[in-house]
Amino acid sequence: MKKGLRAAFAGLLCAIVLCGCVSAPHDDDLAERGDWMPYDSYSLETWLRPVWHTREMYNETVLFVGEEDEAPLLYRPAEIRSVRSYGLNVEYTEGKDYILTEEGKIRRLRGSAIPYFETDEYYRKEPDSVPVAVFGKYAAGFQENRYIKYGEKDTFTSRQIAVTYAHDCVWEGSIPEDKSDRAGKFLKKLEGEKAAKIVFYGDSITAGCNASGTEYGGNTLPYTPSYAQMVASSLEDKYAAKIECVNTSLGGANTEWGLENVEKNVISHAPDLVVIAFGMNDADLTVAKYKRMISEMIDKIHAAIPDCAVVAVATSVPNNETEWFYGNQKEYVAGLKALEREEKYDFVAVADMTAMHLDLLKAKRFRDMTGNNVNHPNDFLARVYAQVVLQTVAGDNYI
Repeated sequence: MKKGLRAAFAGLLCAIVLCGCVSAPHDDDLAERGDWMPYDSYSLETWLRPVWHTREMYNETVLFVGEEDEAPLLYRPAEIRSVRSYGLNVEYTEGKDYILTEEGKIRRLRGSAIPYFETDEYYRKEPDSVPVAVFGKYAAGFQENRYIKYGEKDTFTSRQIAVTYAHDCVWEGSIPEDKSDRAGKFLKKLEGEKAAKIVFYGDSITAGCNASGTEYGGNTLPYTPSYAQMVASSLEDKYAAKIECVNTSLGGANTEWGLENVEKNVISHAPDLVVIAFGMNDADLTVAKYKRMISEMIDKIHAAIPDCAVVAVATSVPNNETEWFYGNQKEYVAGLKALEREEKYDFVAVADMTAMHLDLLKAKRFRDMTGNNVNHPNDFLARVYAQVVLQTVAGDNYI
């Protein structure tokens, strides 16, 4: 029954402080204290500053539930530079709208202009008016059953805020590996011919659902594009090249759909690089079956286009308060990495967004980084997707 409910929900979606101080030393040349990059509007360079390798955090998002909620940040701030609305067009005042607690959290003050959800609005006593909400897991921490809030477009982002701050901490989580050697032919083409084609092929996350600058995100401030477009634009800038970005991703799509449609949606476009990103809608698949279908997809691409490099993105995880949707997603990275280790797949690089998202969740709450409270990233997490893919394809040189 769960599988059927998830499938129905996926189709509807289509329609409608990890810090402390170990690992990876900072390169102070990336962002010297006081030398702030633009942060009051969308900036590709700012948005792609890797969260694991900088002393400044730009527009990290949080969502308050309760009038005086306290939100954890990824790092303990040494200096708050700006607290703004999600669209970055409204700035809030310290001491009036918020304070920084001794624990390094942002606390919303009573009477603040900062938007928030009432607890009963977010953890609902009755199912939401959206039909799929009745599938949600009862939320923990209450004496009676509660239902999790769900919504698309700016349901959540209109109430999130963006915090820009400096810190003195060091990232303790996983760092995406530089696998640019596996994309060598693609990168050499960019360097030589100054032109290439990338096909992005996945589910709603790769399609750009809930990124603010997409149709699915409401085309609203700050107009952040999909992570796919950010990846293509960054590579264009770095290599002074012309990249044709083709996105054949589909909301609600699973790995089986990806295998069935690979000829039409990937091979027919003859790409130099394909970014494959399935798994979010495959909660019931075994790792073995997931790996088999991805490998068959890659085999078909490689047989038709031998020089095409492949990036296989290990998915982020869904909200664990939506038990009906949360399944095996975090396990699929093991299958991808086993595939990557096979000698015949020396042209395949795994971009491990799973590990990155799980590490972010050690410090931050799911609601602080989501666009729909079930599975879609907001702008902040979409930025991290782009950072992870770029680090995998181009290494530190992408910065």
